[in-house]
Amino acid sequence: MNKTYSRISAAMLAAGMLVIPSCSKKEPAPASSQAAPTAAATTAAPSETQNTEETTLPAPVFAYTGQLDAIVKAKSTWFAEGDSEMRYAVTDLDMNGRYEITAAKKTSFTMYEVTEDGSGIAKVEAPFEQGSTGPYMEEEYKLRISKEGAYVYVAREADDTDSAGETTTYYYLVSLYNGKITAEVIASEMKDSEGNVRYGDDEFQISKEDFKQKTDKGLPAVEHIQKVSWGSADAVSGMNDAKALEAICFKLTK
Repeated sequence: MNKTYSRISAAMLAAGMLVIPSCSKKEPAPASSQAAPTAAATTAAPSETQNTEETTLPAPVFAYTGQLDAIVKAKSTWFAEGDSEMRYAVTDLDMNGRYEITAAKKTSFTMYEVTEDGSGIAKVEAPFEQGSTGPYMEEEYKLRISKEGAYVYVAREADDTDSAGETTTYYYLVSLYNGKITAEVIASEMKDSEGNVRYGDDEFQISKEDFKQKTDKGLPAVEHIQKVSWGSADAVSGMNDAKALEAICFKLTK
């Protein structure tokens, strides 16, 4: 199918059954806690259908104190005034201890990350033009560790139904690392007007089992599950302080 990066979306998480409340107020951590969570994380490039040994991380403890204030302060940068279709969420998809704020809808996507000094936000680099293509907005992201040591997750993007009544959903392996998003198509799911489903990868039709292998079973074990709280434009419009912004913060449930 050779789907180009102009259509890529990066939709939007230690060991054990850890539950971290959204936007927890913790004492500032040493600067070293802002580093990537694994020593092996030297590259962001996600690998297709990796089947590596399970990696166990210590429970991540990050100091997010003050970061919501920085996001609120920069609201004029990320909030699309007058766009009622836009949705917003605060995440930490790379688990580096710095929040991201994402503004997204079906045809638009923009992500910013809190800077290392916590004083502001910076636009995340992406292999597609932000502001023109949007992710399929999931409510849950399963974070895995690639063999390169970067966090990766599967995200979906659905095409509009074509003239023959078939809708194609593309599955991407996505990574956010060092302020940059990388993404690659790993599989697709095509459903016709009668409900019949077929599957493909970037070039050929594949079986349902091969599809599951590419999008789940063949990937590294899930290390974190991140619940995302997407806030509507109307709701976020009135969120003008850090306390209010907690309503759209993620929850880490594994």
